[in-house]
Amino acid sequence: MAEAAARRGPAITCAGLAKTFGTGPAAVEAVAPVDLTFGAGEMTALVGPSGCGKSTVLRMVAGLETPSAGSVKLDGAEPAALQGAGDLAMAFQDASLLPWRSVRGNVALALKLARRPVELAAVDAMIARVGLAGFEGARPAELSGGMRQRAAIARCLVTQPRVLLLDEPFGAVDELTRARLNADLPALWRAQGTTSMLVTHSVREAVTLADRIIVFSSRPAAVVADIRVPPDLSAETPEGRALVAQVTEALSQGWADDPASGRHAAQ
Repeated sequence: MAEAAARRGPAITCAGLAKTFGTGPAAVEAVAPVDLTFGAGEMTALVGPSGCGKSTVLRMVAGLETPSAGSVKLDGAEPAALQGAGDLAMAFQDASLLPWRSVRGNVALALKLARRPVELAAVDAMIARVGLAGFEGARPAELSGGMRQRAAIARCLVTQPRVLLLDEPFGAVDELTRARLNADLPALWRAQGTTSMLVTHSVREAVTLADRIIVFSSRPAAVVADIRVPPDLSAETPEGRALVAQVTEALSQGWADDPASGRHAAQ
């Protein structure tokens, strides 16, 4: 228990965080100044219209984009400090597995890059935990899309990261596989006390997986709503359906507030 507490994810503080791409007349403001704190050990979902800047927020938290203004701190540290120690991991819609490596080799690579000892028993245990036992030696081309995503999640989790960032990680798989991943995988990062952020276009997925949902407006991303999700809430219950409707209404408002869109968010 003491070790789990020591590994608990940090709070993430975004202060005046903003991003503009380009300069002069061609400049595109992707993220308006944002002030948000993401709770230690919580899963927060970021939702908003396509192209609104939510993935840019995630990439700034990951240290993959440099803010134009403001800052990101993880318990006072820069993202790069956690990256170097293997304490920050990010999964994308594309599993991005190395095609010449087996599942075991792809997962073990995360430990090598973090300069951690590669214990194959621990690697195989993580592969089994994501439901890929028996496929340790398979190459990515031999796996289905859902299996590749499971391997990518195993690669993220094998270092026991304190921060896990997920950018539409289940968007490229079929609905049945997506539902299974939604059901099977959250227990893994919750058990580790990981601070997690999820970008998703699925309101139901946000309600199912998150402790908190941040709704962004159309670009530049600004916070429209900050909604807490009751513990163990299912999107299929009356309470869950009511929350789905609340988030969807906030999305509609965020779209309608954009004078350039001329449209309203639907669904």
